[in-house]
Amino acid sequence: MADRSFRLEGTDQILAALRQRTERAAARVESKALRAAGEVMAADMRQRAPKSARDTNLHLKDHIQVSNVRRKEGTKYVLIGPDKKVSWRAHFPEFGTSRQPATPYIAPAYHAKKREALQILADELRKGLAQR
Repeated sequence: MADRSFRLEGTDQILAALRQRTERAAARVESKALRAAGEVMAADMRQRAPKSARDTNLHLKDHIQVSNVRRKEGTKYVLIGPDKKVSWRAHFPEFGTSRQPATPYIAPAYHAKKREALQILADELRKGLAQR
C-alpha cells in the first residue's frame, strides 16, 4: 500500500493571518459600538444645551460631537462634548458664572442616558459577534 501522508507547510502564517483579521474585525465592532453609545449621549446633550440669544453660528448645541475612538493604556474610549470652536466657554452654562446662573446640560445628559448608552454598547457588540 502506498504512503498517503502529506505535509502542510505555512500553517503558522495562515493561522497568524487569521488571528490578525479576527482582531481587526473585533476592533472595528468595538469602535462602532463605542461611537453608537456616545452618539446617544451627544444627542441628549444637544437637546439640553442652551442656545445663545445672540445671532451667531457658534451655539453650543450645534458643536457637540463624538470623537473618534481613542486608546489609553489599552482602554478604548470616545470623548463626547463641544468641539474646539466652543469648548473654551462650554463650562460657563454648565457651572454658571457670577452673572449667569448654571444651566447644566452635560451632567444631566450623562445621568439620563448612561444606562441606554451601555445597553446600546452591549447590543452593538452582540450584533457584531453574531455577524462573525
